[in-house]
Amino acid sequence: MEHTAGTGLAERDFRAAMRHLPTAVAVLTVLTRAGPAGMTAGSVTSVSMDPELLSVCLRRGSRLTGAIADSGGFVVNLLQEHQTAVARWFASSERFGASDEFHGIGWHPAPNGGHPILADAACVFECRTEGQVPNGDHLLTIGWVTACKVQPSARPLLSYLGRFHRIDGAPAGEARYAEGGC
Repeated sequence: MEHTAGTGLAERDFRAAMRHLPTAVAVLTVLTRAGPAGMTAGSVTSVSMDPELLSVCLRRGSRLTGAIADSGGFVVNLLQEHQTAVARWFASSERFGASDEFHGIGWHPAPNGGHPILADAACVFECRTEGQVPNGDHLLTIGWVTACKVQPSARPLLSYLGRFHRIDGAPAGEARYAEGGC
């Protein structure tokens, strides 16, 4: 049984618990010297409103970690609920053997840096790489958001308990976050 460093907590128990945390499904994209590259991620988080920063955690040694550092930027494409095939493709290792990782997937270059913006994404964040900080087996990558675009009627794709889900639109109650957030 694998344990996380120093805690005695079984890695599989930690993984199982983290699967209970619903997350928006995103595809991170970057334009590399070899062409466009992407990967599915569920660890996108707002960091700051002033300046506008977000973070994403990437496994150390993944090909996107180096590509993002080399290119100086990336795009976070939050997927819509009907884009499960796109999410699965960018999560699979099959894409590495493809002659064109983006074959059959609509995209256009971002105005700032040319990184791929996926067609029909619910929300897009163009980012300049601010830094990558080692944390355990991942790198916390900070992006300074230089542009963003939202499709107001889009419904995001979510991941929960290892499966894709939709938001049904029913509110869970009347309470809203207080002004200023949490």
